[in-house]
Amino acid sequence: MSFFETNSLKDIHASIQEVYLSDQRPWVVGYSGGKDSTCALQLVWNALALLPTEKRQKPVYVISSDTLVETPIIVRYIDKNLESIQKKSDEQGMPFIVQKVSPRVERSFWVNLIGRGYPAPSNKFRWCTERLKIEPANDFITQRVSALELSHVRS
Repeated sequence: MSFFETNSLKDIHASIQEVYLSDQRPWVVGYSGGKDSTCALQLVWNALALLPTEKRQKPVYVISSDTLVETPIIVRYIDKNLESIQKKSDEQGMPFIVQKVSPRVERSFWVNLIGRGYPAPSNKFRWCTERLKIEPANDFITQRVSALELSHVRS
């Protein structure tokens, strides 16, 4: 049985709100601009919008990984969406903070492909996802979000 067959949208919003209010740890929502991440972000946004403004104090980072190899059309599409997300968050008093992350130069696509001689990514050897998307997101979480958690603990 599907999760959505046993839970209403109201139930989902209530669950998100409960977890959001349960502690002071910042949240991170990954955003690629695709249907899955857009749906996840929309669910979180709508759930938090139902809370009183004074309860929406914990930051929710919306992070998007810029692989530095996307076509200009895709880059513009993502940038436009991220700009809209931040603008609407500010206008509506929402706690969302948009952050674009990218790989370190030594972990970038071209350094690995040309400089290190890696083969082009394939279904059997997908080295690019870890280096271009996951590591930059983890670096951001470690450096920015964990540091923010520590500052909240000391306050």
